[in-house]
Amino acid sequence: MAQQRKTPDERRRKYRSLVTLLLLFVLFILFEKSGLGEQIRVERLRELGQNPLTPLLIISAMTAAWAFALPGSLFFFVTPLLFAPLEATAIICVGSAAGTAAGYSAARYVGGPWVERFREHRVTKFLERHSTFASLFAIRIVPGSQHGLINYGAGLLKIPIGKFMAATLCAIAIKAFLYAKAIEGSVGASSIGEALNWQTLSALSALGLIALVGHMLQRRSANGGSAEEKEMAGKGENEQ
Repeated sequence: MAQQRKTPDERRRKYRSLVTLLLLFVLFILFEKSGLGEQIRVERLRELGQNPLTPLLIISAMTAAWAFALPGSLFFFVTPLLFAPLEATAIICVGSAAGTAAGYSAARYVGGPWVERFREHRVTKFLERHSTFASLFAIRIVPGSQHGLINYGAGLLKIPIGKFMAATLCAIAIKAFLYAKAIEGSVGASSIGEALNWQTLSALSALGLIALVGHMLQRRSANGGSAEEKEMAGKGENEQ
C-alpha cells in the first residue's frame, strides 16, 4: 500500500512542534548554564513581592488575559511564590473579579467576531443548560477550569452578573488558598520527604476532594438536564 502523503497543514504542525521543542531545550540549557536556578530562592521571590507595584501588575495581567478569554491559571501558581497564602488569595480574588467583569462585559455588551466564535463552545453549551449557583461554583472550583471561556459563555448567555460573580469568588477564594498552602509547603524543600509534609498533603487532598465533588455536581447537573430534555421530548410526542 502506498503511504498517504501528509497535507501542508500537517507538515506545518509537525515543523512547529519540532521548533517549539528545540526552543524549549535551548532555553533549558541556557537557564542551567546561567546559574539563575541557584539564585532563585523563596526569599528572593518574596523580595519581589515587597514591591507595591507587583500586586497591581498581577491584577492587571489577569484582567487583560480574561478580557480576551486567554488562560490565566498561571497566576494561581506564580502569586503564591511572591506572597504569603492569605495575601496571594486576596490578590488572586481581586484579579479574578476584575478579569471576570472584563470578560463577561466584553461578551455581553461588546460582542464581535472574536466573541461570537465562543457561542458554540462546549463550555457555553454547558452553561446554557446549567446556570445555577451550584453549577457555576462547581465549574469554577474544579482544577484546570477554563476561566476565560466561562466568563465569555456567561456573558453571551446573559447569566445574572451578581450570581455569577458570587459563585466565582467563592470558588476561586477556596481554590486559590489551597493552591497557595500547597505551594508554600513544598517550595524551598530540600527533599521529597520534606516537600510532602502534612500541610502540603492536606491542601492537595482538599483539592482532590473538591475536584471529585465538583465533578459529581457537574455530572448530576448534566444528568438532570438530559432527563428534562427527554421529558420535554416525550410531552411533544404525546401532543402530536
